[in-house]
Amino acid sequence: MRSIFLRIYIGIVCAVLVIGAGALSAWRYWDNGRLDNFLLSSTAGTLSLIADGSARHSGQRQEQWLALSQRVTSLQIELIGPAADTPTRQGQDAREPQLVQLDDERRRLRVPVPGHPERWLQLILIEADVNEQLVRGTQLLLLNELGRHPQPARKAILDKLQQRFNWPLQWLSRAQLSANYLQRRALERGDTVVEFQTLANGPRIIRSIAPIGNSGDYLQQGPIPLFEHFPRSLLMPAGLLSLALLALTCFLLVRPLERRLGRMAHEVDGLQLSGNSQPVTVDGNDALTALANKINAMSGRIYQLLKAQRDLNHAVSHELKTPLARLQFRRELALQKLQQLNIKGTDTRGVQQHLDGMETSLRELNSLVEEILLYARLDSAAPSLTLAPIPLAAMLDELFQPIQTQHCHLQLSHTIDPQLKIYADAHYLHRALQNLLGNAQRYAQSQIQVQLQLEDNYAQLLVDDDGPGIDPALWQQIMEPFQREESSRNRNSGGSGLGLAIVRQIARWHHGELKISQAELGGVRATLTLSTQKAGSSTHPELTATDSEPSVKQSEPSVKSSEPEITC
Repeated sequence: MRSIFLRIYIGIVCAVLVIGAGALSAWRYWDNGRLDNFLLSSTAGTLSLIADGSARHSGQRQEQWLALSQRVTSLQIELIGPAADTPTRQGQDAREPQLVQLDDERRRLRVPVPGHPERWLQLILIEADVNEQLVRGTQLLLLNELGRHPQPARKAILDKLQQRFNWPLQWLSRAQLSANYLQRRALERGDTVVEFQTLANGPRIIRSIAPIGNSGDYLQQGPIPLFEHFPRSLLMPAGLLSLALLALTCFLLVRPLERRLGRMAHEVDGLQLSGNSQPVTVDGNDALTALANKINAMSGRIYQLLKAQRDLNHAVSHELKTPLARLQFRRELALQKLQQLNIKGTDTRGVQQHLDGMETSLRELNSLVEEILLYARLDSAAPSLTLAPIPLAAMLDELFQPIQTQHCHLQLSHTIDPQLKIYADAHYLHRALQNLLGNAQRYAQSQIQVQLQLEDNYAQLLVDDDGPGIDPALWQQIMEPFQREESSRNRNSGGSGLGLAIVRQIARWHHGELKISQAELGGVRATLTLSTQKAGSSTHPELTATDSEPSVKQSEPSVKSSEPEITC
């Protein structure tokens, strides 16, 4: 199955079906238990009253009692003999009421007849049997039982009868009675009032009230809760549980996809375009597998294009060196010829000017070829860096010297502690700083300043100049190969357009970056960020003030001009 989303959709549908079937099975099992308890608790008290009456009679009177009980309760009751097949629960008395489930709707209930161990009352129950007729019949049976006893003892008898019922039986006076006008009129006529209600929180109840003889008092049953297949109080938790299970299933289905996408993103971020046939892991047989194959094919094509470009740069640069050398040689011959003509008194000043201009052009062209060769080497693959503690102040002083000698109007300074050392590759750090200082020297008017800022495992070298500056829209562009700023920082000022690109590549090798921004001096600030974290080290003792004592705090010595003994 190649469509990973089709798998997810099918999985979600299957999860809905499984969760729905499981919820339905659990609900039916739970609902059947609830229905058993409801039917038993709703009829056991009534049947016990009928069983008591049956025990008091025999023969034809017993049959008449049962027939009367059936009419007033609408229950199909029969008297049976020994019931050896009646199952009992473990630890339950065989003479207690026995309820047996026949199917989803019908239950068989048997109640023992007191004083007759061999006789039982039996009936088949359904939920609809618990109705108004059953409540009215129970009310008549209760009044009949109370009428068998003297009036002073009736309240005590009612208290004993209460033990057989799961709802309240109350003896109410006229003042305690809660009834409306029509109900009171019915009670005054001696009728039994049955009232259905739905409470605010959802359950339905039934209540019955009947006068107790001529006493002026009333017997109230209830409130009696009716059976609800879907109680509102349980619907919300059941729905939330089902949604939680569905959400968990969706998470488990999507998680492998997310994990594979995350791994692919990590592998794409770390893509080095080194010619590896499968830089992105290929597994499975779905849309992500096809995507991984496409990425691998694309990276292979990009690698071939870059390799072709590097090979072309190498070839062109090497081929240019030969005619450059020939031009230089011919220029030297021309200079010798001019010297001979000068000896003979010929005026050669115009030719000399042309040859000097040729020397400048040859020098620039040779520098460009060297830069292209260097950038091609740097762009081919990351070299093996030799990280070592480098005294940064000493390296800057060394780089300041030739610039100060050739450009006496510039003031070069730094604020770096001479004892501070930074872990980096000395060769490439030297080249990066040389390019940054050379770039600043070309555009600075009077001042170049270098600062060091330390943050966690990174060192930031800030090279500022007071030149004309660059349009912020071009800050990112000028770090690309052969890109120059058109207004002031152009070809006329010198430079091949590769200097900042080389610095950025060196910064990447040190897990850092190069940024261009506005300098406080008014010109351009080049920020070279280098990672100072040594491989395999969890701390950062890379920045040291001495070889024995770590220090990551930037010192604040006075501004130092490099090589003050040099004069113009």
